[in-house]
Amino acid sequence: MISAILENTASQVSTVVSTAEESGVETFEQNISKAQEWLMNGYNWFMGYLPNIIAAILILVVGFWATKIVGKIVLKAMTKGKADPTVSTFLHSLVGVTLKLVIVICVLSTLGIDMTTIITTVGAAAVTIGLALKDSLSNVASGTLIILNKKFKIGDYLETEGLKGKVKKIDMMYTTLCTYDNKEILIPNSRLTSNNITNYFVQEYRRIDLIIPIAYSEDIAKAREVIMTLIKNNDMIIQEKYNRVAVDTLNSSSVDLSVWIWCKSEDYWNCMEQMKESIKNSLDANGITIPFSQLDLHIIDKNAPVKELPQEQQMQIKEREL
Repeated sequence: MISAILENTASQVSTVVSTAEESGVETFEQNISKAQEWLMNGYNWFMGYLPNIIAAILILVVGFWATKIVGKIVLKAMTKGKADPTVSTFLHSLVGVTLKLVIVICVLSTLGIDMTTIITTVGAAAVTIGLALKDSLSNVASGTLIILNKKFKIGDYLETEGLKGKVKKIDMMYTTLCTYDNKEILIPNSRLTSNNITNYFVQEYRRIDLIIPIAYSEDIAKAREVIMTLIKNNDMIIQEKYNRVAVDTLNSSSVDLSVWIWCKSEDYWNCMEQMKESIKNSLDANGITIPFSQLDLHIIDKNAPVKELPQEQQMQIKEREL
């Protein structure tokens, strides 16, 4: 009885082991078959897309190489045409970015990627980013307008919102001004396009306006002659322009003469400083007084006999003693 049970159990175990072995072998074979199928599909897909992949790589390499060549040609043409350096740099960068974007789109299209979905996604992202970076994009747009319209250029001396300086650099977002005491001022481009700007060096010539006071006792014609002689003998002054000396204001203590002097824009500061000094020295040399604020003090001796003083001063002393 026991031996029969043992034999039955051994038979069952043997059957289970045999079944498991057959099942494991079958599963392994299935996995191998699936792997082979996957590899074959991948190989077929790769071989099917290989021409597209090769074409995309060629488009990318040749396109980027061609972009550099085109950029150099544009920059060289702008330089030969004596274009503004700021405009040349901006157009060079713009052409490069535009061509590279077109090349990337061509590569993706060659690989069979649906461009409609990508363009839609990029458009939605651009709207979101644009709302978040509204001020920055406004500066970029203003920088583009400044460069294209050429209202001012590097080297011009500007004044805006009480700030003065020489244009050192024009970037896409900011314009850098350098003051005469060597300070840098960064101004957002949007403020330059929306506010009034005074450009001091955009014209070839500038007029120097000076106010020269002389005493009422002096001869106006003589003072005018002295100043006009200095104007005629100064090489920096444009003689063909309307230079003149005229009475401007009759002040309480002086006669103010208005002096107009025309010179080249690059000579403005040197000419103004030179003329101020020359006018002062020439007026002094010709005995023409330049009045200045002063206080006249009259000292009265109280111990002096009143009868020796004029009647008017006697009355003043009596009033002060009271």
